[in-house]
Amino acid sequence: DDGCGGTLRGQSGVITTPNYPAEYNNNADCTWTVLAEPGDTIALVFSDFQLEDDYDLLEVSGTDGPSQW
Repeated sequence: DDGCGGTLRGQSGVITTPNYPAEYNNNADCTWTVLAEPGDTIALVFSDFQLEDDYDLLEVSGTDGPSQW
């Protein structure tokens, strides 16, 4: 288990890649689920974020449909 992915519940949480702040393994596929009560708002705040062109992808999906960066 590389510690990649999981489920977050509650008022706040932190999502990181395995080995952060060092590089993660090639072909890492991290899926995180953020659970909230109906009517609650989920805010994502990125404090340190980097994607490798042509290799990395961030997808955020929910009731409003998916968005990709």
